Formats: sequence, C-alpha cells, structure tokens
Amino acid sequence: MFSKLVGRSGHEYVYIKELKDEFNNLRFRHHVDTNLEEDTLVYDFFKTDLFQLVEGYLPIPVEARKAILKEVGLALNDMHAKNWIHLDVKPNNVFVKWHVDEKDQFHVERVALGDMDCSLKLRDEILLSAKIGNVMWRSPKGQPGKDIGKPSEVFSFGLLCLYVLTSIQSFHPNFEELKEEGVEPEGVLLYELLAAFGPLPNALLLTGLWNHIAQNEKNEYFEDWSEEVFTNLNREAKRFIRRMTNLDPMKRASMSEIMADPFWQ
Repeated sequence: MFSKLVGRSGHEYVYIKELKDEFNNLRFRHHVDTNLEEDTLVYDFFKTDLFQLVEGYLPIPVEARKAILKEVGLALNDMHAKNWIHLDVKPNNVFVKWHVDEKDQFHVERVALGDMDCSLKLRDEILLSAKIGNVMWRSPKGQPGKDIGKPSEVFSFGLLCLYVLTSIQSFHPNFEELKEEGVEPEGVLLYELLAAFGPLPNALLLTGLWNHIAQNEKNEYFEDWSEEVFTNLNREAKRFIRRMTNLDPMKRASMSEIMADPFWQ
C-alpha cells in the first residue's frame, strides 16, 4: 500500500507501508483491509479502547491493569528499539479485547497500540520541536512542543500507568473554563506537572516559575499522594512511576529499563 500527498509547496510525499512492515506483531493495531474507492481502512474489532474500559468497568483487578500496561510498554519498547516514536500515547489509542466469565472474573484477551498516524522514525537521536498529541498526556517539554523524543514518550507512558492503575485523570483541567478565560491548557498542564513531580533539577530550573510553585500551599507532591484517594498507588507503584516522570530527561528511565523493572513481577 502506498499513497501520495502533495504539499502547498508542490512537493510530493509518498506514504509507504514501512511502519506496518516493521511492527506487524499483535501488539500493534494496523488496518487489515482497504477500500480505495471509499477511502476507507478496515481494522480488526476490539471491544473497547482503554479509556472506555477504565471509565466504564471499574472492578478491573490490578493484575489485569498491569497486564494491559505491560503490553503497551512492550509495544513502545519495540518501537524505541528501532528508533520509532508513537507521539500520541494516551488511553484512547490503546485497544483491548476482554471478557468477564460466568464467575465474574475479568480476562484480558489482547491489547494493541493503535492510531499510528503520527508515528515517525527518528534520524539518529535528533529531537523534534512540535506540539503533537493530546495535551493531557504530554511530558513537560511536550507542552510547549520542544525537544520531543523517546524520553518524552516515556513520561507519557508514566502518565498512562498512573491513570490506568488509579482510574483517576489526575491532570484534567476544565477545558471549558480555560477557554472562557482565554487561558491555554498547555501552560496549566505544565504548571501541574512541575508541581507534582518537582522539584526541578538545577539544569532545568526556571527560578521564577519554580518559586511560585513552591510557595503555593495547594500544591501536593506526587510522593504525598494517598492510596486512600488514588487506588493501587502504593509505594512500589509510586517508585515505578517516578522513574518515568523524572523532570530531567537525562535521568529518566528508558523504555527498555522500564520493561525490566521488578514492578511487572
């Protein structure tokens, strides 16, 4: 399969099936058929995406939550190993086949990472400068759209793990209010991420902003979040998520390190 796109400059861009050829295992959701006359791609059916599952079926056992996350992590690790990045890691882009048996036991059948439209292959380790993906799941550097690469995606996976384990959208501003007030959500999310996962490392210190965050009595560091409020967020889960949400990208764990973490045991 290939198609051609002509830009405003007149330059022709050709899409080829390289992504599908490199990642054709069951952890990725690719189209299985096409209808060129209708400009339609046909995909394998999944019962829900991960967002629908977490929001609509609360009694998911923690073992199943971790099993789903592990499959997503392995898919991202496969991509990073070949220098690809997904660029839009969020629960809506994870698809799950599951069922509940006659004993009311939850079973995961298959998990696949989908919506590969934004995915791209990096040239060496060159970072991107672009606002890509959903604002709620971006890393701090992803909010202004600077220095996007594998570490940014690890941070997004950390936010995904936090959500799936706790069933709480911890970083979900009121978008309607922000729109009415003329406030960009990127700035709000950046502030909340820095407040939760700070303090900032010296190399990244924005003195004025950090002083403002530190003096705000409403801020609560991630380490102080209670398992009574955030279900399944015990000490081990916090340690695991903290490896992915280190504000210094140079000290943030890689996907291969995350997949080797004892958390999965």
